[in-house]
Amino acid sequence: MSFNYEICGALPVRASFKHAHAQQLAESLARPADVYFATDSVTHSLVIRVRGALSQDEQQSIEDTLARFAQKWAAAGAIFSRRRYGEPSFVAFGLSPHVALLDELADLHLQMDALLGRQAFILGELGATGEDAMTEAVVDA
Repeated sequence: MSFNYEICGALPVRASFKHAHAQQLAESLARPADVYFATDSVTHSLVIRVRGALSQDEQQSIEDTLARFAQKWAAAGAIFSRRRYGEPSFVAFGLSPHVALLDELADLHLQMDALLGRQAFILGELGATGEDAMTEAVVDA
C-alpha cells in the first residue's frame, strides 16, 4: 500500500494502562490508516506507527486522537516522528507541561540553527574581506 503520511513513536504510559486501551486506540485509527502497535507492561510504554494514503483532514484527525489519548494515558511527554508527503518533522504528545517544554526546545533549536547560519555567513564575509585586503597589500607592495 502506498502512503503519504506516517507518524510513529513510543509513549510512556501510566501504570494503570492496559493492552486493551491500546487496542481501542488502534481500532479507532485503523479506519483510514494502517496501525501497528505494541505495549510493554514492564517499561509501561506504547509503541505505535500509523500510516496510510490520507487526506489532510484524516491526518489531523489522527493527530488529534493521539493527542487526546496521550493526555489521558501518558506518563510524560514524547516526541513522535512524522512524515507528510515525504517531508520529515516531529510532533510532541503527552502531558501538557512536557509538551510545552518540548515545543520550546524545538523553537530554541530553530533559533540556534538560524544563529549558527548567520554566524557562518558573517565569518565567510570576514574571510572574504580578509583575503581581499591581503591581495590589495601584495599588489601595493
